[in-house]
Amino acid sequence: MGKGFWAVSVLCAAACLAAVSCRKPVVGCDYRLTVTWQERKSEKEPIPLTTAKVYAFFVDPDEWEVTSIENARAGIVTAVGDPSRTRSYDMAAEPSGEANNVFDLQFATTPVMLLVADTRYPMWATGNANVVAGLANMYVTIKFAPLDWKEGMSEPVVKQPWKFYGYGEVHIPIRTQLRITPAVFPVGSYTSELMTSAKCYAYYGFDKANDGRVTSWEQAASGRAERKEEKNSDEYVEFPYDVEGVWKDNRLTMLLTDSKVMLVLCDDPAQEAENKIYAYGFLDLTENPVEAEQTLSVNLNSAGDKWTSGIWTVVVERPDVSAAEAGR
Repeated sequence: MGKGFWAVSVLCAAACLAAVSCRKPVVGCDYRLTVTWQERKSEKEPIPLTTAKVYAFFVDPDEWEVTSIENARAGIVTAVGDPSRTRSYDMAAEPSGEANNVFDLQFATTPVMLLVADTRYPMWATGNANVVAGLANMYVTIKFAPLDWKEGMSEPVVKQPWKFYGYGEVHIPIRTQLRITPAVFPVGSYTSELMTSAKCYAYYGFDKANDGRVTSWEQAASGRAERKEEKNSDEYVEFPYDVEGVWKDNRLTMLLTDSKVMLVLCDDPAQEAENKIYAYGFLDLTENPVEAEQTLSVNLNSAGDKWTSGIWTVVVERPDVSAAEAGR
């Protein structure tokens, strides 16, 4: 064979190698993504995020981004630095598992950009699937943690290889079941009794900062409380309660749906010339606990008409004994 044949052979081999090197490497990867989140600070273990969508794009994750929750939910990405260039997803995964938060995908090429968008809250995440040749199976779990967001934080929240967006716009409703056990030590007794005649009311938006309060047993018993309308004002405005407690299993119970709550408890009915008891206190439910417990123990043998006990400011309007005796 002549030199010309070998030259052609070498050129052909070089061309073939160049063609192979320019192709995306062929991989075969079964990728399982489990999506979780933290709904309450009081629960440390993540729970399934049952409202997620998952999309895959066969692009370099460093060159594409998601610019809005609307695009995230529609599976649309935008070229970094060029908002005029957009593209839709190459693959959408169907949810599976008991909680519909497990997504199975199969990848034959790399790189792969993943997008997880929530359909309930305006949050989404993008990440690099990091699939490589020779890795047949990948099992990945991600956790959305919007409760970790603090005012002034920058976006995105980066937890490699994922970037999380939208936390600042996520407002998770408070849902806390509160149970209150009120008890009283009657005058002359050192054994407490359940205050079965008590009522309890909850007022939303009342806290120490706006000087939420009740000033009399009559006001407490009527289901009304007052607070300052403006921070530096001396004027108080009266408001009706938002939630009334009900007796269940020897405890006053109520479902609270606000992070700042003032509780007002009073004995009702109170007989004429008897001690009239009321108390108020503040709860901070920003951690959104599933359940909360409070107790109130009023000792009528204690001296004084006003004191604090736990979260409570307790007031006892004692009967005017001299006036009662004078009227006999």
